[in-house]
Amino acid sequence: MSPKKLVFIAITAVLLAAFLAGCTSPAERTVKAGDNVTIDYILTTTDGKVRDTSYEQVAKDAGLYSASRQYKPFAFEVGSGSVIEGFDEAVMGMKAGETKNVTISPDKAYGAYSQSLITKENLSELIAANITPEVNGTVFSMAYMRNGRIDAIDEANNTIYIDFNHPLAGQTLLFQITVRTIE
Repeated sequence: MSPKKLVFIAITAVLLAAFLAGCTSPAERTVKAGDNVTIDYILTTTDGKVRDTSYEQVAKDAGLYSASRQYKPFAFEVGSGSVIEGFDEAVMGMKAGETKNVTISPDKAYGAYSQSLITKENLSELIAANITPEVNGTVFSMAYMRNGRIDAIDEANNTIYIDFNHPLAGQTLLFQITVRTIE
């Protein structure tokens, strides 16, 4: 057999073995459940307001910038439940370097807004516990095991209204997502 034929056969064998083994280059790899990914994102709501981002300049432009926060790609394990369901679904099948825009409905995000999560509490009890409530301030509830936002204070009736809905409950979320790495 000629040396050219041997080289051709060897190259063909290597390519066939790589194909059969499912070997893909990093650029061809797509996100699947169990992968650890890093992503950059911009979150807006249907009113066009930027609500969160991993980009420092976008945060500054939107008036969201916080010097105490690091603006860098967000890392998570796909399918682990560490992000909202719609976000997990959105990154599935994406490749490193790919950017896409997705719309996530409330049922795949933070759920519907629920009036039952607005509680009416006794203002005197909070003050007795050395808590000075302010509208839009937060208080922690052992019953809900999370923070609630103070909606209103009715001093005349000694009442405070606390909303335990997620701030984005009931809202459709618009994400621009860029996958940076897949491991």
